[in-house]
Amino acid sequence: MPREFIRAQLAANMGSEEALAKAKVVGATPDARDEGTPDAWVPRHESLVRLTGTHPFNVEPPLTELMECGGITPAELHLVRNHGAAQKCEWDSHRVTISGEDLKKSRSYTMDELLAKPAMTMPMLLVCAGNRRKEQNMYKKTIGFGWGPAGLSNSLWTGVPLRILLQECGVTCVTEKRQYVCFEGPEGELPNGPKGTYGTSIPLCKALDPAEDVMVAYAQNGEALRPDHGYPVRLLIPGYIGGRMIKYLTTIRITEQPSDNFYHFRDNRIMPPGVDAAMADKEGWWEKPEYIFNELNINSAISSPAHGERIPLDSKTYTVKGYAYTGGGHAITRVEVSLDGGYEWRLCNVVRPCAPNMYGKQWCWFFWNLEVDTAELAGAKEVMCRAWDQANNTQPRDFTWNLMGMGNSCHFRCKLSVSEDAIGRYVVGEHPTEPGALKGGWMGNEAGGWKPIIEMLESARAGEEKITTSEAVVTIRKKEEDKPADVVRENVRYITMEEVAKHNSEEDCWIVVKNKVYDVNEYIKSGVHPGGNASITMNAGEDTTEDFEAVHSDKAWKQLEPYYIGELGTTEQAKATADVKVIKQDDEPKRKFPEFPKRGGVNLLTWYEEHKEAYGDMITGEAAEAAAFDRMWAGAKFVVPKDAPLGLNPKKWMQLKIDKKIPLSHDSILLRLKLESDEHQCGMPVGYHIYLRGEWNGKKVMRAYTPSSLNGTLGAIELVVKIYYSDVHESYPNGGALTQYMHHLNEGDAIEVKGPVGNIKYLGGGNFTIDNKPLSPVKKMTLLGGGTGVAPMLQLIVAVLADEKDQTELSFIYANKTEDDVLLKYTLDRLEREHPSRFKVHYCISNETWAAEKKKGEEWSADRITYSRISLPIIEKYGFAANGTSHVAVMCGPPSFEEDTCIPALEKLGYPKETIIRY
Repeated sequence: MPREFIRAQLAANMGSEEALAKAKVVGATPDARDEGTPDAWVPRHESLVRLTGTHPFNVEPPLTELMECGGITPAELHLVRNHGAAQKCEWDSHRVTISGEDLKKSRSYTMDELLAKPAMTMPMLLVCAGNRRKEQNMYKKTIGFGWGPAGLSNSLWTGVPLRILLQECGVTCVTEKRQYVCFEGPEGELPNGPKGTYGTSIPLCKALDPAEDVMVAYAQNGEALRPDHGYPVRLLIPGYIGGRMIKYLTTIRITEQPSDNFYHFRDNRIMPPGVDAAMADKEGWWEKPEYIFNELNINSAISSPAHGERIPLDSKTYTVKGYAYTGGGHAITRVEVSLDGGYEWRLCNVVRPCAPNMYGKQWCWFFWNLEVDTAELAGAKEVMCRAWDQANNTQPRDFTWNLMGMGNSCHFRCKLSVSEDAIGRYVVGEHPTEPGALKGGWMGNEAGGWKPIIEMLESARAGEEKITTSEAVVTIRKKEEDKPADVVRENVRYITMEEVAKHNSEEDCWIVVKNKVYDVNEYIKSGVHPGGNASITMNAGEDTTEDFEAVHSDKAWKQLEPYYIGELGTTEQAKATADVKVIKQDDEPKRKFPEFPKRGGVNLLTWYEEHKEAYGDMITGEAAEAAAFDRMWAGAKFVVPKDAPLGLNPKKWMQLKIDKKIPLSHDSILLRLKLESDEHQCGMPVGYHIYLRGEWNGKKVMRAYTPSSLNGTLGAIELVVKIYYSDVHESYPNGGALTQYMHHLNEGDAIEVKGPVGNIKYLGGGNFTIDNKPLSPVKKMTLLGGGTGVAPMLQLIVAVLADEKDQTELSFIYANKTEDDVLLKYTLDRLEREHPSRFKVHYCISNETWAAEKKKGEEWSADRITYSRISLPIIEKYGFAANGTSHVAVMCGPPSFEEDTCIPALEKLGYPKETIIRY
């Protein structure tokens, strides 16, 4: 863009110099409300209205103050949408990298290099996709927080046109392989997604079009970006919603497909009104491209009268004012105001505070005003507005509720009433809502408390006859006192605020929400809160009602319930109820199970049969294994959604509840551990394992386990555990500490889990990586397992066989002391039976007594079992011959099994060292 035009455009922006000077006068310092949060260092203006409590920082300016700033919004009063903490990025070290599979040149730009590029400055409006969302929340709670009508701001932005950077990398046109431009911020910025990045994409044709003004910006209103606005560099896409404009920009990629980033799919969608959160997750609505929200829709709002403004009746006229905007680079062509419910509309004066670009595109807001007689306002019930743009788009009368509460653009309606005091009489304005947790507005104070049927009966639609309010209409209005009361608990313990305040640390955290007291320490230990533990512990020992209500859905309220310990009360109430044991009426009573003997073993199948009164009609043994097989196989075939949240953390211990504990044999059990929700994945690559931890005989013990379920089994992890009892094996008189700990756990109990971790990863199609280094593709695998070493073998076997494209052949030699020690025999035999050309299994039984008896039958035919230890001849006969790097041997078992037997035999059989893989 010519520099002459830049200068001309700056001059054309009404009062831009004065506006910039005004922006610099507005002050901002670190806010005391941010103490104890990751944002304590960030300067912020005190008048900004916080929408999500203290943290993360999501704010809009007071609407009146925003409009008084004129066409250019000061940076300090600009709206902020943060998903997490503001990032601490350094100018000197920050890089913006451009890459792509079909790119001849990849580039990494420093900030100084960007600053040296040809620059452009232009005014541009940023609007949050949730602007005016709180109106929808008043009808029915969405999954978003309560934006008011000031979720927008208009500033002067300076930066490098994106097309210039792309051209330097050789990207000058759209090709079959170059369809989209993907953008991401720094890794680890946010809790969701594989890399924790915020990302999105736009069509490449838009990025290359000079008329679209897509910009990599480093300045706002003539100054470097503020931390909340993306310092040192961000993306700007004029005419798009703010959620597509990546802050702290680090990565630009040219791709054939749109972004697969978690937030590209799980945010900024306008779904049909019948889709709720459960349906969206279950039926894949998040991935449907037709519901993505990119380009702004037309909208307008009234700023004068302001909410609560009193207009003296002795003044002759009053000027109704507001803003309007639209997307697509279109201009607002007219704004209309009605004082009679839409029966008649009056044209307003429309003001354009900023000039269009040289292609005639309009990227900024418009202001409008209409002078009316004050007497007319006194006689009206409401004043409402609607806008039209040059494509003849206009606003609907009523909103259509959607899950995310986005794109609300219905007629903005300010109710009017007449009041009187000692000084005089006034017309008082009342907006639909107040933003965030602020109370007020004609739609009420409680989410879900407003009914649209009232407005339909009380207000005429355009062209209809006016309807007179009747007593019947009044009776169906939902009143505050008509709300159902909170559930009354029979056993209530009262706790004083002074007692709550003592539990004010990360190690000991109580909180108060709506006068109910919760001990959330166990939840904190689980480490599953999407916003991190800091967003909980910063409110430790305090009433956090405002923060909690601002950001949490109905699902979160249900998750809070198990941690309830009492009601907020007086000192006298607390003393009188100090001995009360709280019973949660909505909790299922915990089942009582018989106690196992502290030492020695039991036959689990017999035990469960003898205690049916406790365990009920639980399927056990082979039937239970068959059911587990079906779940395992379905999980192996299932394609996990890209945005499925992770239920485990490889760096943190998490508490998982035991959902099922089922005996499979005389000494083995199937444990089903419940993840946070049915949508969570364990994030387990094939070849990885998890750690379980518990306490036995006063000591913490942990062991590694490979789940029998694969990553596609959403909502849970299943694993097979062999119990090593005390006083059973002469070599191990004390038995296995962790397995005995799990033996004594019951359904409903919790166990600590960490992972997944590992250094072996099977990628499918015969491809392995070891310590992140790829092996040569594999055609055949000899698998050697001893005892519980069957678990990682089974994981690998199922991953290969469930993938019809994977033609790798497998031969599994499985060693145990006795036939009764063989784990998962039904599963292994079924896999061989259903995949005879790709999988074989052979059993080795080493116990001399068993070998002497030669127990045989249909299941133990001579060609499927050898009564001896694993040896070189057995591996040679039932395994695959060595063949360079295309055949590998994978093993898991006791050290002596691997080091004294398997490895020497494999080396003698010609297996190269790099093809012998040890779990």
